[in-house]
Amino acid sequence: MNNDLSKLLQLEYNCKNCENEIELYYILVNQTRSLVDYEQAVLLTTTLNSKLSTIAISDMTNVDSTSPYVQFVNEFTNFYVSQNLENIDDVHIVDKLILNESLQRQLKKYSPENIVWIPLKTIKNNVEVVFYLVLFRIKNFEKKEIEIIKHISSSYKYFLFSVRKCGIKTLLENMKFKSKYLKYALILIVLIMFIPVRMSVLSPFEVQAKNPFVVTSPLEGAVDKIKVEPNEFINENQLLVKIKDTDLKNSYEVAKRKLDTSKAQLHTMKQLGFYDADKKAEIKRLESEVKLKQAELDFAKSQLEKTNIYSESSGIAIIKNPNEWEGKPIVTGERIFLIAKKEEIELKIMLPVSDALFLEENRDVKIFIDNKIFESWDAKVSHISYEPELTPEGILSYKIIADFKDLKQNDEIPKIGLRGTAKIYSYKVSLFFYLFRKPITGLRQLIGW
Repeated sequence: MNNDLSKLLQLEYNCKNCENEIELYYILVNQTRSLVDYEQAVLLTTTLNSKLSTIAISDMTNVDSTSPYVQFVNEFTNFYVSQNLENIDDVHIVDKLILNESLQRQLKKYSPENIVWIPLKTIKNNVEVVFYLVLFRIKNFEKKEIEIIKHISSSYKYFLFSVRKCGIKTLLENMKFKSKYLKYALILIVLIMFIPVRMSVLSPFEVQAKNPFVVTSPLEGAVDKIKVEPNEFINENQLLVKIKDTDLKNSYEVAKRKLDTSKAQLHTMKQLGFYDADKKAEIKRLESEVKLKQAELDFAKSQLEKTNIYSESSGIAIIKNPNEWEGKPIVTGERIFLIAKKEEIELKIMLPVSDALFLEENRDVKIFIDNKIFESWDAKVSHISYEPELTPEGILSYKIIADFKDLKQNDEIPKIGLRGTAKIYSYKVSLFFYLFRKPITGLRQLIGW
């Protein structure tokens, strides 16, 4: 008697100190043998479809659901539960006569014929945990052994309840799908999924100048001085850039002296022509040479005048650091900075290709600037790039240009360079597609649907 008691206490101690449910399952199907002898023990639990499934077998580390023995046990236990016996929730010896002929044949083939049914069901705080332990033995089970099993089963219930996983699977398993309220809730959810909502996507944007005046270099050289500051208001015909003109001044002076020399030679030759008829032939050549030197002087003068770049439009100077340009070599046509009007702005939106499901022009856009928490502006898509391009972050995106509907919507014109999030609207779709469009797109790409 003392020996049985010590074994019982040791078994309960082992169950209490299990680190996880797998270890507890192993103890239940293997160490119960220390109290009651048996050839096979199987532990089962319910699945989402309320069917019993084998999760542990004595003397085995893994359960192969495709093996004939496991399939037999699952079929046998589900059939036995379906009989709705009065003692189905009590520990008892299974009456083999209840089984159909097919199960009786399989029982003789796969396992001993003496079976003890041990229900381990616990309901607490509206949480139901259902397990069944089934013992198979060649010899008949004695009454004393049944009493021991009844006692230890109450402990097993507690331990199984304590190691349960409170996850989504457990929640679904405990839901009563026969409840009329649950049915109404499911029907309501399905109907809500058909509600039409306006399709929209979010993407980053930047406020940029619309049709700005580009200040470029009219000649090749080096920058001497930038005459404007960032965000400075520029008037028309204001001096913007000074290009180093030392070489051009020298070229101009040389061309001027060459022209003076040619003019002096032409004048001398015309004077000599009155006395020597042979000198008149040289006059035509010298006149052509004077014209050539005059053209060279005009060109040198025009190049010298280009060293001062003047504004052709009024607006705000968009330049980062003017000092970085000093002494920097430039080529003809190189852009130096921009001049933009405060009222002429637009939005540049970079929409990732993965979100570009419904790209259309003239669609409404609502923008939210980062430093304006409670304000938004309305805009409309005016242009969409035909080919996507890589952003600085390495994301392949379409460039979308949008125009403000009303710049003074919030009594303030957004400044160039501001960033934020743009919400681009499209046509209406069902709420289901709106919520699950990305999983649907991913599934289509995976299976080629």
